Amino acid sequence: YGPRNDKDLKRYNVAENNGWNLGGKRVSDALQTSGWLNWLEKILKMILELLNKVIHNWGVSIIVMTILLKVIMFPISKKQSMGTLKMQDLQPKLQAIQAKYKGDQQKLQMETSKLYKEAGYNPLSGCLPLLIQLPILFAMYRLFNNYFEFRGAMFIPHWIPDLSVGDSILQFPTPIPFLGWTDLRILPIVYVISQMVFGKITQTPTSDQQQNNTMKIMMYGMPLFFFFMFYNAPSGLLLYWTCTNFLMLVQQMIIKAMMKKKEVRK
Repeated sequence: YGPRNDKDLKRYNVAENNGWNLGGKRVSDALQTSGWLNWLEKILKMILELLNKVIHNWGVSIIVMTILLKVIMFPISKKQSMGTLKMQDLQPKLQAIQAKYKGDQQKLQMETSKLYKEAGYNPLSGCLPLLIQLPILFAMYRLFNNYFEFRGAMFIPHWIPDLSVGDSILQFPTPIPFLGWTDLRILPIVYVISQMVFGKITQTPTSDQQQNNTMKIMMYGMPLFFFFMFYNAPSGLLLYWTCTNFLMLVQQMIIKAMMKKKEVRK
């Protein structure tokens, strides 16, 4: 009941500061969140509040914050994307090695490692951006569930009037069986499309059919899994996630153009 922000709650820690003569109850402790991502929640909350003081729209503030985060992370993302493109260039040589040493796994691994070393490619380079991205994603989820300031925070009237709950363009006459969904939401659909398009662009086909099938399952299966998992998630979280996907697509196109210029100069 009541506001859940430091400005309004801290007055109740000292009896002389409020009309209820209430003090010593540690009321502002209700603001504290638990977990190892607590520090990240506070940083993201501070950035959003600073942006919103200038922009006066929480949804636009999320978009601007997403752009800032992508700019900061661009050197890491660039390294990952260039590694992906380099892997695509290495595919013919890699396929030749796989065909030549098909019956000798030890020799195959040695020659593959040698090829990667000569090309300056690290197979684990693509994991770092994901390892950074996931904590931010989980912190954003907790942010919109834990802080009262975001209750009723508007982005677009009649579509996303409250970033702490899911968006809605239509209410179903009855809840969807088994799922319990009561509203038609657009953001989860846009997220799935953006994730699949990004996966398609960055996919690196190989000569191993089983590996290709696994990649397809990941490309189509994971977004669908998250679609059902986060269908009713706060729209602020999905707005951040979807914007991140679109920015990654733009980033990938920029990096491809940079690499083409580099090849032309050679």
